Order: sequence, then structure tokens, then C-alpha cells
Amino acid sequence: MSNQSRFLRSKRLRAALWYAANGKCQKCGCDLPTNWHADHIERWAETNRTNVHEMQALCPKCHYEKTAEENKSMATGTQLSLFPQSTESIKLRHHQEQFLQICKRIQAGEKIRKVVMVVTPGGGKSLIPIIAAANLIPSPGARNFQGTIADKICWIVPRLNLQKQAEENFVSPYFTEQLEYEHKIRANNNDPNPSKGTSGYAATYQAIVANQNLHAQEFKCHRYILVLDEFHHVEEGGSWHKALQPLVDRAVLVIMVTGTAQRGDKKQIAFMPYRQTTDGMTPDLFDSEDIRVIRYTRSEALREEAIVPLHFEWGDGDAEWVDKKGERRSVDSLAEAGDYTGIALSTALKTGYARQLLTQCTDSWKSYKQINSRAKMLVLAPLISTAKEYLKWLNDLGIKAVIATSDDSKKAQADIKKFKKDYKEGDGKAVDVLVTVAMAYEGLDVPAITHIACLTHIRSTPWLEQCWARAARVDREAKDLKKTGLIFMPDDQFARDCVAKIMAQQEPIIREREQEQYDRSSGKNGEKDSSKNSQDSDDSNIPLNSNLTRSRASDLSSGETIDYGETAKIKSTMQNILGRDVPISTIEMKRIIDTYNQDKGEVYSEQFISTKEILTPSEEEKIIREKIENHVRRYAVKNQLEFKAINTEIFNFFGKPRKQMTLEELRKVWAWLQDKYPMNN
Repeated sequence: MSNQSRFLRSKRLRAALWYAANGKCQKCGCDLPTNWHADHIERWAETNRTNVHEMQALCPKCHYEKTAEENKSMATGTQLSLFPQSTESIKLRHHQEQFLQICKRIQAGEKIRKVVMVVTPGGGKSLIPIIAAANLIPSPGARNFQGTIADKICWIVPRLNLQKQAEENFVSPYFTEQLEYEHKIRANNNDPNPSKGTSGYAATYQAIVANQNLHAQEFKCHRYILVLDEFHHVEEGGSWHKALQPLVDRAVLVIMVTGTAQRGDKKQIAFMPYRQTTDGMTPDLFDSEDIRVIRYTRSEALREEAIVPLHFEWGDGDAEWVDKKGERRSVDSLAEAGDYTGIALSTALKTGYARQLLTQCTDSWKSYKQINSRAKMLVLAPLISTAKEYLKWLNDLGIKAVIATSDDSKKAQADIKKFKKDYKEGDGKAVDVLVTVAMAYEGLDVPAITHIACLTHIRSTPWLEQCWARAARVDREAKDLKKTGLIFMPDDQFARDCVAKIMAQQEPIIREREQEQYDRSSGKNGEKDSSKNSQDSDDSNIPLNSNLTRSRASDLSSGETIDYGETAKIKSTMQNILGRDVPISTIEMKRIIDTYNQDKGEVYSEQFISTKEILTPSEEEKIIREKIENHVRRYAVKNQLEFKAINTEIFNFFGKPRKQMTLEELRKVWAWLQDKYPMNN
């Protein structure tokens, strides 16, 4: 059997077929559009041949109808797809392939007015407008519009750096070659004739509000596809909503793309379909007559290797400050700070703890960079003033870094450009470290980022997930040299809660209905507004000092965790063996040691950790308490319950708080909890 490709790729042969048909569809006689199809007169499924002499030129509509009719009489195994496959060199991710098929159906005449896409951060949203333009807008210079629905595309984004990035994406040699299009768009800041001879323009939401009439007039003059990027920023009834409404009304197709279907303030999102439930109004993420919904979860992205796993290095520490009454306050552990978590975290991020955790992240990055020379590091600060202090600390460590904050947008854009640039190894001008505040939230698309020092006070789950996703990008240039992203993070309870919510969302055992309920209710995710509390406390509390005291590790993808004691032993073991820092995460170190121990069958060297070490009663008590606490929190998040309610039930049933329980009593609580609140995993 021949191994010939099903598709006629040669431009020379396609031109010959077009001229043989005199530029007309050989079925209906219409002028062939730019995206005409080379059809096998006798089915490829039967001949496995692609010979131009055995083919005919058809318009897409006639080709779809012919293939659909032929499929009716064919066995399922020999039926052909109605639509051409993606080019062999590029592998579209599941949501991108779904969107491409929607574009093909629109070409075939299906009436679809809106596409809503919720794509996990890092999953690949930036290709969606390009796919739309390549399939639904005629190529520059084309004389006929058969099969296309629009003249231009307008891509609206929330930030200036995203606007520039949109323009760059359209001229990416990789995308233009693989998707075979000739479109370009330009960044526009409310100049007349915004596209200026290109296939469209990118603008910010702020620019649309500043000159609503200009954009409304542009949409009257041309048929536009409208892309609302990170549309959760558009509040129902707000000024952005009012400015965008005329564009949405006139657009031939509206594409709404975001990494989260919820707003941090829990208000409704403009243009989002909603439905009434017992929990109130919730996003209606289901297809309707003229709306198509595409969802791409973190689990799907991990399975398709569209993102890399994220490993965390959690740092606990102490903190001391003077409160507004002039009294000294302190905590011995951020992880156990309770009501003082907000101010303790704020103190730690401005004093010695932050410097020590930043140094730890920097040392890991420098070690890793010896293997992957492309590796870059992102440092996220809580405030602009603190970001400038972090920059000084990095300079003290001999690290060349730049800073990008919202108070100096032109300089910020220039520094981000330096950071995004690919440098040759050993280039003295290389800038591989960026310090920022809020600009890391969305759109900082730098696949080479491998390390993030997440020294922020913000504890909003969508916000942190967007931030962490900066390190989850797959680096095509580095290939297998980047297998994970490494996040250095304060180990406070608020941050733990955020991770628990993300873990619950990606649980593979959750049934689809339960998953939909969680997604719909995650607007009430109990996000601690510690950013507000911490910010308020800055005016009335004086930070004194703090220290990084201990570390633990976790894997966001698998849920694997390593406690403080084991983390210390693992790092000590690897240091003793190699005599230097190891350019991998603690999770990876543990897996290497576990593999070594399994291969040996037993531990021959005291340098390696025994997995059956003897624990003291107090150590075992602590381990069981942590297991109980983690189980309660994960069960509560997964089932939309208040974890305090479960803790109260435990107290009422056993008659005492867990801190007062004996080891045997804790074992009974653990057994009772697994029976009454099973995780089924």
C-alpha cells in the first residue's frame, strides 16, 4: 500500500489543478475561493493515492457535501474526516483543533455567532485568533470571498505588552509556515484607519473606551471578527462593557477567550452567558443555537504535554513587627500564623526572609542554567518599592536583572523586550532575570522561564494560577532540557488553600457533573483578600525582621508532597553525594533517590534515605495531624463544603481538639475521617 499523503501540498501541482479547472469549482461552477480544496475523484480511502491527474478542484462547501454523502455508504473505519487535517509538522492542541473545526463549519455555512473558550493558563490561547484569520478572512490580494465571512480581525487585550505580543504572533515564522497564511495585524493606539493595509489590529480595552466612536465606525466600514482576550476583565454593566457593545453587535463572529470564567470580585462578566442555579447566577458553559463553548483544563494540557509540570519549593519562616498600638508581635511560622498570616507575610516579604528565599531561588536557577542556557527567572514583588529593593539584592548577588513595573510603562516595555529576547550563550548583554509586580499576571509569554520567585502577598487563586503559568510554558527551543517549572513560594495557609483548589479542579476521579459544579461555583472560592489586608497593614505596622527557617516541596501535577524533615534530609543527601547544588527540584531529587533504592533492593549507603525510618511519637503525631488537615481541606474544596464545618464535626464526635489528642486517638480520627469523608482515590 502506498504511503502517499492524503493532501496535495505542492504549490506547483495545486496551481496546475486550479488552471485545469479554469479557476471554477468543478461541481457548482462558482469562482474558487483562496481556500479551495483538491479533491480525490475516487476516494483516497480506497486508492491511497494522491495523483493530481486523479483529482478535481472544489469549493469547500461542495467538498464537504461530497465527502459527507460518500461517508453514508462507507464503514465507520473507512470514513474520512469532513475537514482537512492540520499540517503534519504542527500538532494542534485539543482546544485549538476544536476551534479549527468550528471555523470549517462556519465556512460550510453553519450559523455560529459566538465562541466562548476557557483555556487553562499556559494552554495556548494566542493561536486562536491566527486560526480564525487563516480560515475565515481572505488572504491579502484575494479577489473573491467564497468561504470566508470577514474582512479583518480585531484582537482586544487588557495590557500593552499583550497588544505588542499579538502583533508579533501573527508574523511568527513558525506559525506562518505551519498554518500557511499571509495575514498581519498591527498594534493600534486609536490612530485613524487602525489596520493600515493589514488584516486587522490589536488594541487594549482602555483604548476602546478612550475612543469608542473610532472603533464603532471601523466596524461599520468592514466585516470584523472580534476577539476579546481575557474577557473576564470586562464587568457586566461597566464602562468597558458599554464601549464594547457596539463592536459585539456588529462583529460577524465574536471569539471570547480567557484563562478563568470567574472574576475575583465575583461580579458577572459581560457577554458571558449565565443561567440561574440554587447558588445564584453561574456561567452557562454549554453550546446553544449560535454559541459554541470550548473548555481546556489543566489536566488535559498536562496529558497533551501542552504545559510542563510545576514543582514547588515552599519556604516557612518567622517574622516580627510592631503593630499599630506600638507593641511587638511575632510568629514562629508563616504556615501556622493563623489570624496573623496577612501581616506576618507582609513583614516577611520586606525583610530577611524574602532575601533568603530569593537567594535560594537564584542559586537554583544559576545551577540549572549550566544545563539549560536558555533558562530565565521571574521575580514577582508585592509593591513597586519592594521590587526596586529586590533588584538591588539581585545586583548584590551578581545577577544582571531588569525591572518592569506599572509606574514606567515605556521603560517597562523596553525591559520586557530585553527579557524576552533569545541570547547566544555567553552574551554579555543577556538579560535573563525580570523583576515585576502585576505585569506577570497575564500575557508574559516567555517559554524560557524555568524559575519564579513568587514573593507576592496576593492570594487569589486565578491570579496565582496565571502567575505560576509563566513557568509552565513548553520551550520548543530547549526541548527536553525544560521538563518542569520551579516555583519558590512562601508557605502560608492562604497559598496552600490556593493550591488545594487547583488540585481539586484537576482531580481525575471527579465525574464531569461534579467538575462542572465546581467550575460554576468557584467564583465563591473563598479567596482570602490578603492583598488588601496586607496592604492596609503597611500603613499601621512596622516590619522588623524575618528569617527563612525551613522548606518543603510539592508537585502541582501529581499532588505529591514532601514534608519539612524529609526535604532537609533529601537536600543534605544530594549535597553530600555531589558536593554542590543540584539543578533539579526536591521532588525530582526524591524520585532519583527512590529509584536508586529500588534498584539496589536495599539501602547500602547511609547517604541515602530509608523509607522505613523509625519515628518518634511526636513526629508520628505531627504527620497524622497534617494528613487529617490536608484530607479535610481537599475534601471540602472538592465538594464545595466549609472545612471548618468538618473540623467542628470532628471536635463534636471525639470531644477534644486534635492538639490535645494522643497518638492512638489521632489514629482513630484518621480512620473515622477516611470512612465518613472518603476521597475515593
